Amino acid sequence: MLHCWNILKHEQKWHEACANKKQKTSSNSSGVPAQEDASNARPDGRKKEKERQHKGKNPMSPGENLYMDAMENLWVKKKEVEELKELKKKERNDDRIEIEMKRLQVKMDVEKERYDLQREQLELRKMIEEKNGSREGKE
Repeated sequence: MLHCWNILKHEQKWHEACANKKQKTSSNSSGVPAQEDASNARPDGRKKEKERQHKGKNPMSPGENLYMDAMENLWVKKKEVEELKELKKKERNDDRIEIEMKRLQVKMDVEKERYDLQREQLELRKMIEEKNGSREGKE
């Protein structure tokens, strides 16, 4: 026990406890407790700190605030990257659509040319048959 006292006697908690006992016995014989100085206020213990956290007065420590800020920054950066990816994807899709439209236009032009050629061939055959038919009729 003496070993513990030698370690703890220099702690603020025990200095105040000893000072309060001396004040009560010497200056306060009327039974009124002595006023504590605000400058000698010791830090809260574990129990008070837990109660304060549960009540919401101090929901996050500064370390947790830094963590939350870092996570928020990461989410913002992730969203920006996703938006950039979406934009690039949209541009690629637009390029694909444009290429596909050009390909289809060329295909339509080729089909039209083929149709025109077939129509011309039919007309030529009709003309040849008409000429051949008119020659046979003359002979």
